Amino acid sequence: MSLYKLTSADVFILQILNHVIIIIIKMFKSSFIIRLFFGFVLSGLILVQELSAQVTPVNKIPEFTFSTLNGQSFTRNELKKNKKLVIVFFDITCDHCQIELAAIGDHINEFKNAEFYLVSLNQVAGIRTFMSTYGRKLNGRSNVTVLRDFQNQFITRFTPVQYPALYVFGQDFRLIKYFGQNSNVKEIISTVNKI
Repeated sequence: MSLYKLTSADVFILQILNHVIIIIIKMFKSSFIIRLFFGFVLSGLILVQELSAQVTPVNKIPEFTFSTLNGQSFTRNELKKNKKLVIVFFDITCDHCQIELAAIGDHINEFKNAEFYLVSLNQVAGIRTFMSTYGRKLNGRSNVTVLRDFQNQFITRFTPVQYPALYVFGQDFRLIKYFGQNSNVKEIISTVNKI
């Protein structure tokens, strides 16, 4: 028997739907039928989340084309080659993303020999607002580049499990470590600073 293999994009969308359904359930607490229906849907999503553990992040930086916030094309060839690379995939409405990028900003001077690439699917105006609010300590730094995934390539090529997704890659573009939601910034610093 052949089962449908979920892609990371499928899992990612289902996780977002899971959060939406929980909110809807809370809104309609008094309606038994609505609660029952969403209970079944939620059970299915929980099963999908368990299956999502099978999705693993990419082990080497793939080819991609993103854009800077000024609209210039940015590809894999433009990544720094003599430093560790920290790629953070975030969404401007994600509270975990807000917390993680603010924490990285608070500790940015503790990272040694690292380039940061912050990638979002959101529109440029929203990304700019997010960065001025949560990433303000990262704005204008020579080792931080903010990018927009205008072609929706990140999810299918980097296979993140959830927002935020933080990847630490070596100079050879191979994955050193993947960090998911609720990462400890001290552990990220330790991973980046290891020789």
